[in-house]
Amino acid sequence: MMVTEYNDPGYRPMSMLNLAGFLSRSAVNGPGIRAVVWVQGCPFRCEGCFNGQFQSFSPATLVDPDDLARAILSIPGIDGVTFSGGEPFAQAGPLAELGERLRRAGLSVITYSGYTTEQLAEGNDPTWPALLAVTDLLITGPYVAGLAAPDPLKGSANQQVIALGTRIPVPRKAACPAGAGSRMEFTIAPDGTVTTTGFPTPALVTEFSSRCGGS
Repeated sequence: MMVTEYNDPGYRPMSMLNLAGFLSRSAVNGPGIRAVVWVQGCPFRCEGCFNGQFQSFSPATLVDPDDLARAILSIPGIDGVTFSGGEPFAQAGPLAELGERLRRAGLSVITYSGYTTEQLAEGNDPTWPALLAVTDLLITGPYVAGLAAPDPLKGSANQQVIALGTRIPVPRKAACPAGAGSRMEFTIAPDGTVTTTGFPTPALVTEFSSRCGGS
């Protein structure tokens, strides 16, 4: 098979994670305080994707899951980890290994995917069940800009939130603060790097972009 930016095999050892980004603490990527792992590479190319720079399957930062597990477990006071991207199920094997270690230590796992629930259930990739097995809360479905809606867990209304077990119950809508889905979080690293995450409204993204010189 020819290797292109749209597919992953050949770019990295399949035991390694192609990591697009990492945040040690976040309050807008699921219930509680969570570390966030963004993987590099996504086959969906959703219009209006907030993480467009994570779509290419080109190598970013290759990380051993054991090393990343140790780093996450050294972070005090977090409730769990969120896998996002990119497309986590494009790297289901190493993420499953990472998730298993974290759950054994008492952390919960949230996994986002552009695949629908039906696609994940019917898929023939042998690594997908392993990632599902270590996932406590699963958010499925592609982002659809025309269905963008304020929700603390979903980017658009078509997406499904599914509890796989009892560690993280699906939040009731009545318990969600107004406007929670449009929150953004800015984290400034010691080197000055700014990480922006959350579920911004399209208008907020446009305003933020214009204030930053249109970039």
